[in-house]
Amino acid sequence: MRRLIVTISLLFVCLSSWALSLVFSPSQLDVNQISTFSFDPYNPPAQPILANITLTNDNVAQQIEMQVVVQWNNIPILAEGNAILRSRMLEPNETLFLTNRDLITEQASDLFSDVSINFDIMDMVDKFPTLKDAVLSGYFPDGNLQMIVSLKPIGATTWQTTSTFTIRVRNAGGIYLNSPGALIGRKVPVIEHLPVSFIWNSVNTGFNDHKLVIREYPANNPPRLSTIRSTGVEVYHSPLHENSGFSQYLPLNNGYYYAWMVYTELYDQDNIHLGRSGGHARKLESNWFVFRYMMDEGGDASPEDVQIMLNMLGNNALRNLFSLGYTPTGEVIFDGRTYKGQEALDLLAALAGKELKVEVKD
Repeated sequence: MRRLIVTISLLFVCLSSWALSLVFSPSQLDVNQISTFSFDPYNPPAQPILANITLTNDNVAQQIEMQVVVQWNNIPILAEGNAILRSRMLEPNETLFLTNRDLITEQASDLFSDVSINFDIMDMVDKFPTLKDAVLSGYFPDGNLQMIVSLKPIGATTWQTTSTFTIRVRNAGGIYLNSPGALIGRKVPVIEHLPVSFIWNSVNTGFNDHKLVIREYPANNPPRLSTIRSTGVEVYHSPLHENSGFSQYLPLNNGYYYAWMVYTELYDQDNIHLGRSGGHARKLESNWFVFRYMMDEGGDASPEDVQIMLNMLGNNALRNLFSLGYTPTGEVIFDGRTYKGQEALDLLAALAGKELKVEVKD
């Protein structure tokens, strides 16, 4: 009997991990406008530094190939295959710190000795009228502008690592005041009741904070367009962002004039938004509105009216005082000023829903 002996040999294949990583920091920026010249490959030093990039080559010495793609709302501006950079030999565990100036370029460098770029922005956007008109004006329209970078070792057939950097472009638009008051220079309306509600319209970009400024002027020196910022006293400047209205109670002086406006800081490629407060951004401002506050002379509020309003505040300490025989006088003193009549009732109404501390004093 013949025996058939079959030998099976196992073939072990060792694969290199080619561990490459690319990280944008931050991965997204918010701006109100960005110039089309922010990505000029023919003059990289003139580009504002928008993207900070960390490239890490982990465990083998190798050369890498990098592809850069730029698009706006998925419309190619620098399309695939049009920007390829090839590096020098990278050492194991070598880390490089780059910016957009190193990637959007036609110039060779110590890192990228071989650079191939085919870039004509007008050829790319010619089929898209909205984008073309904006590019001709010098600025990208609202949308998401993305830089997509892919890496692979030279000789590899597929891209190993891809990372995306996004610039959100949101135009802030205008700020339009509604009430109270009228545009400075026109007949000044009179406001009699407190609190005063300030209302305006503006575009919500998701990251622009709108701030309210109120200035006060005595009866003998009403504001004028030429003196509105240099005279009077600033009595309110919102420390946090406001959305489209403000109705907190503010004590206004009888007979005084008040001017108010709303502004927001604007962000562009030279002043990017990183969630900070303050800053030195350009400002988008509304016009000034002016009104005059004249206290309602409707007479003193009765103790019964004031007590009804106090009961509506739902404060147990106040209710206990009433049960002990205490009654209000009809006057409300706030910040050293005495309020009467409808003004006193309006002031108490503004306290609804707020936590109160009650003390009895002689």
